[in-house]
Amino acid sequence: MNWELPADFSDRYGPWALIAGGSEGTGEAFARRLAAEGINLVLLARRQGPLDSLAANIQAEHNVEIRTASVDLTEADAAAAAAELTKDLDVGLVIFNAGATIRFNYFPEWPEEDLLALVNMNCRTTTLLAHRFAPRLIERGRGGFVMVGSVAGFAGSTHQTVYNASKAYDWIFAEGLWRELGIYGVDAIAMVIGATDTPSHRRMGADLSAHSPMEAGDVADEALANLHNGPTYVVGEHNRVAADFILTSQNRGAIVSSMSESSAGIAGDEMLPMAGG
Repeated sequence: MNWELPADFSDRYGPWALIAGGSEGTGEAFARRLAAEGINLVLLARRQGPLDSLAANIQAEHNVEIRTASVDLTEADAAAAAAELTKDLDVGLVIFNAGATIRFNYFPEWPEEDLLALVNMNCRTTTLLAHRFAPRLIERGRGGFVMVGSVAGFAGSTHQTVYNASKAYDWIFAEGLWRELGIYGVDAIAMVIGATDTPSHRRMGADLSAHSPMEAGDVADEALANLHNGPTYVVGEHNRVAADFILTSQNRGAIVSSMSESSAGIAGDEMLPMAGG
């Protein structure tokens, strides 16, 4: 499906957009789509090299300004760094795209630092970034926040317990912002995506073949075309079917077991039965 953006998209969400987690995958796809609309970009990610390469590539195709900065979104000062980098810019759209899971392992096997990194990135930095930019968007009377979530956040699971929990936080947080900031003409949305073919998943060796993975460009196109359809929008028809089933089922145990089977499959593990089951 070809998704068209509203005619007033650039006026509402421009002239600058900030993408946290903007060097590859869905972040890159968001950047390219926004640049095609003439919106200037601020791209944040941990590695400076990929950011600069992407910025040069986009600028060769589109007449937009781009700022990049190496910011570790798991660190306590990430939101402050983003605010400082953009203090002289009229930012109309903030996309928190970072937060893909780091690994697939049973909970006791996760290093403590990786658990804290996920919580810091998906909960702490998301909250503080929104807190820094909300007053600016309220003053503008237009603009938006996008929290890129995951279908995984709709249920608990083995192998990625903290990831699922942190994405559930993003979902509920965005819904609260949607109601509160909507008073001032500012959109906020939990943009829930499912399996997506990204470099980070490929580096982890994640097997997504059984989950109808979407292309990053298709995810970005559909997401941006539906920024006004908050508080929650699930990208991809097959993901909406899955989400409806998860959220309406009365048997949470069965849902969690099913989600765990999927997580184990992605990790290449065999799901063990529960004791006494």
